[in-house]
Parts: sequence; C-alpha cells; structure tokens
Amino acid sequence: MCPPELINAAGSVSGLARVVGTGRRVLVVASARAFRAAGVAELLADNDVAVFSGFTPNPRLPDVLAGCRLRDGWRPEVIVGLGGGSALDVAKMVRLLPADPERARAALHRFEPPDQRPPLVLVPTTAGPGTEVTRFATVFDGDTKLSLDHAAVLADVAVVDPDLAASCPSSLVGSCAFDALCHAVESWWSRRSTPRSREFAGEALRALVPLLRRPVAERDAAYRGTLAGAALAAGRAIDLTRTTAAHAFAYRLTTRYGVPHGVACLLNLRWLLPLHLAMAQRPGVESRVVEHVTDIVEVLGLAGRERTDCFTDCFTEYFTAFGWSPRLRDYGIGRDALPSLVDAGLATRARAGNNPIELDRDLVLRAMATVL
Repeated sequence: MCPPELINAAGSVSGLARVVGTGRRVLVVASARAFRAAGVAELLADNDVAVFSGFTPNPRLPDVLAGCRLRDGWRPEVIVGLGGGSALDVAKMVRLLPADPERARAALHRFEPPDQRPPLVLVPTTAGPGTEVTRFATVFDGDTKLSLDHAAVLADVAVVDPDLAASCPSSLVGSCAFDALCHAVESWWSRRSTPRSREFAGEALRALVPLLRRPVAERDAAYRGTLAGAALAAGRAIDLTRTTAAHAFAYRLTTRYGVPHGVACLLNLRWLLPLHLAMAQRPGVESRVVEHVTDIVEVLGLAGRERTDCFTDCFTEYFTAFGWSPRLRDYGIGRDALPSLVDAGLATRARAGNNPIELDRDLVLRAMATVL
C-alpha cells in the first residue's frame, strides 16, 4: 500500500469537492460541531452525504459498530473522516470492520482486509495525533485497547489544512502538541527505530520544542502551519515504529480517569525520560539506546541538565503554558492507584514491549510516584 496522497496547505479544505468528486454517495465521519465548522455540507453540496457522529473521544467498539451498520445501509462510494484523532480512527475502522460484534473483535485480533473498500479521505482538524498518515487505528472494548494495524488502514488522501485548528482552545492545542512530542520521542528510542524514522522524529522535535516554549497567545497562522508539519512528521515516524511506554501507561489514565490522551502521554514522559537516561548509563545497555536517549535529550535542550528535576521542570513549563497540571493528583489519581496503573501499562505488550529498555515494575512504581 502506498502512503496517502498528501494535500498540505492553509485553505486546502476548500478543495475537498475536487478530492471526493461529485454525484457520489459520501459517508462523513465527524462530530456535528466539526462538520458544521468545516462547512462540509456546502463543500460537498453536489454529493449525497450521510453523516456519522455517534462516537466520543477515545472511541468505543459499540460506537464504531454503529458506524459500520450505517455504512452497510448507505453503501458509500467515498468515506471522509474529519476531526481529531478519534474521528479519524473511527473513519478508518468504519471503512474496514464488519458490523457484527464478534466478527469485528476477531478482525481486530487477526485482520484480513475486505476485497472491496471505498476510498478514504482524512481531514484532521487538530495538529498532533498524525492519524491521517498512519496505518493503524485504536478502539476500546471495555478497558481493553485494541488496534487495527495493517497497510490497508492507510487513507487514500490526507487533506491537512492548518486553518481548521484556528478555533481550537489552548488546552486542546496543548494536548495535541504533547501527543506529537511523545510520538517523536517514543519513535526515536523505539526498538523498531530506523534511520528514516529518526529523521522524521528529529524533524518533529526540532519544530515542536520552540513552539511549546512560546506563549499561547502567539498562536498565529505560522504557528499553526509549523505545528501541523511537526504533527505530520511525528505521525510518519510512529507509522514506521509504533509507540512505546509513554503510550502504554497513558491508556488507563484516559479510560479510568478521563485524562486527555496527549496530556496522559506527557505526564508519563515526565518520569520516563529521566528513568531512561539513568538506565541507559548502566553497564550492559546497548550503545544504540544510549545514543538515542542522549540525542533526544540534546534536541529537547536538556543536555548538561541531567538531574531529574531539570526534566520535570522543563515539562512543567509545557503543561502550565496550555492550562494543564503536571501532577497526577490533580486528575484525581492518588498513590493507591499507581500499582493498577503500572500493571495495566506493563500488560500492554505491543507498546511496553517496544520500549528500548525492559521496565522493572518496582522501578516504574517509584518513578511514577515522582509526578504525583
């Protein structure tokens, strides 16, 4: 499968009709607010359009299956996903999964792409997840995170218009940017890291660090364009490598405590980065791991500041600039919750197992306690 055709420019959503065509049955997966704000009804006025909005952030399998049932009834010739990472993930799964719950669960564990599938156009309205260029999508079945991971999941076209994020509140901009930052860091040190993925990760980090240090009030068109480009680069990086421990430990923070995904990932990176640096200095650690962690520290502007408090202070600045707390306790998480959080993260083998250094449960518990 080829990467999506990328249309990346301010105002590019105005050309959505040219991408989709005219006189076609189109299924748009988007929240009602995103559908209105982007003017999709007007842009696709020459098509028959059905809209699926019955999902929430961090989508649940029953919601996705409702979209699949609408797909089967509507029989779209094109599917358009528009919104944040959750909307785009839902669009990917609505395109491919069977509507029957048991068959869908089986497909999520062992995926065989259908012979016929409509073209998929993804239009992100936030900059951070990079979902528009990745070949996977996530859904929660109860507290269990499942992934649809296959080249067939890739979109046919990604329309990236930074202007669509102009109305996003600062808190959402921050959470999405945190997600992109964690994507870049985790891809860089991933066990599956390659020279190409590190090129994308480095591009993303070098753009993100100055943005996260700028006052939120300065979010102009240039800021949005740079952030969109960084999110794309980070998305391309994790498309090659997948994520690691910061994401593994984030899922339960989101499903159980409602911590937004990007915030949850960066909360974990606060303790993971110094832990990785300390562990990388131990005898027997692979030289490539030491090199990758050292390079990340340098790009983050933390070289020579290897004390744990320097790392946490750096990320504290990022949190507070966008109106988020850097402390787990401010999200209702106490010390007694840490063991279950740690166990849930370590059980996410696809992510925790992709970490460059094996994580010891007791070490993780002590490290996570530093951000209480």
